[in-house]
Parts: sequence; structure tokens; C-alpha cells
Amino acid sequence: MKKVIILGASDGLGKSIAGLCIDEKIEVINVSRTPSNVSGVINIACDLSKQEDIDNTVKAIKEKYNDFDAIINCAAIVAMEKINEISYSKFEKAFKINTIAPLYFLSSLFDNIVKNEADILNIGTTADLKAGFVDQLAYTSTKYGLRGGSYNLGLELSKTKSRMIYVHCGGMNTQMHEKDYGKKIEDPTEWMDTKDVAGIVFYLLRLPKQVEITEITISRKGRRLM
Repeated sequence: MKKVIILGASDGLGKSIAGLCIDEKIEVINVSRTPSNVSGVINIACDLSKQEDIDNTVKAIKEKYNDFDAIINCAAIVAMEKINEISYSKFEKAFKINTIAPLYFLSSLFDNIVKNEADILNIGTTADLKAGFVDQLAYTSTKYGLRGGSYNLGLELSKTKSRMIYVHCGGMNTQMHEKDYGKKIEDPTEWMDTKDVAGIVFYLLRLPKQVEITEITISRKGRRLM
């Protein structure tokens, strides 16, 4: 790999992946509202809840960075509210960022993906393997949507050299929950380190092209799905 595009490299897992890529001399294009402070990353400002921003970002990529080898989607919000209190606006924002934005972005660059024989890697959640979690109706629904869209992308890419990789990822030590509803992680040692997960993601993308890990689950210890 020589160049990757990351949705959401300003924080959390995306930032760790960006740092790992930079260390390996891989050019990183970050697409997010907040710029990544990882040295060497090229930032494209984009509010993923706005179609105009996505369209402008796609245009910029086609003009300046169209020789990418992979697109990694890490962008997401938790959208946590009680089942009987969740607002329409929270539903709308969650679906725009977690589901519509990445799938629309990927479909807009589909011809480039095929031409470049580039890979797609979407970060999902273990919530989309079961009924989800309490107070996370919107989040669970959006990730099921991303999972379904990823299956369809895989179908569309099945006769090409591009791979569609979907990662069901458990809880990591990030600020994701704090940003969404102000709650900090109580015991960070119980949550996965984003650098460890980034290493797995990097490994998946570095596998020979004839090997495609279509789905993989990365869970916190003790959180095995039954």
C-alpha cells in the first residue's frame, strides 16, 4: 500500500490506523470534520452529515488523490438515548454519519476503487451481530445498515480484485461515548487499545490479494457472543 483514505482519522481507531500507516511510509488522507494531528496526514475537512461536504470531498479525491489503495471507514457516533426518549434528530444524525455517509462516499468512488483494485474496510460493531445494547436503538440500527451495505458492496466487487472487509469491533478505549453523551469510560483497562486493533486492521489489508477476510470479529476479553 502506498496511499489510504480514512474516514475519521482525527481520533480513536482512525487516528491509530493513520499513525501506523505514517510509520510505514504510507500516505494518509483523512476525511473528517476535525483535522487529524498525526504528523504527515493530509486533512480534508468534511462534515459527514452534509451531502455537499461529501460531494466536495469526493471531487477533491478524484482530482488530487485518486490513486489510493484502500478506503478505511472508522467514522461513527454512539447516538445513545433511552428507548422512549430518543429524538428524531438523533436518529437522523446517526444514520447520516454511521450509514449514509460512508456508503454514499464509497458508491461515489466506486469506479476509482475498481480501477485502482483498492480495498474497502468498514469498521462495524459487535452490536450488529445481536440485538444490540440497551439505550442504543439508533446506533444498533445504523450499524446493521452499514453491515448490509457492506455485503452489497462485496457482491458488486466479487468479480474484481478489490476486497470488501467488514470488522465487527467491540469496545475500545476512546472518547466516543464521552463526545456523544458526556460519559467517560470507567475502567479503560477493560477496553481494547486502539493501537492493538489498528495493528489487526493493518494486517488484514496487507494480506495477499488472493486472501479476503470478508468478516472478522474483534471482541473485548470476556465479551464473547453466545
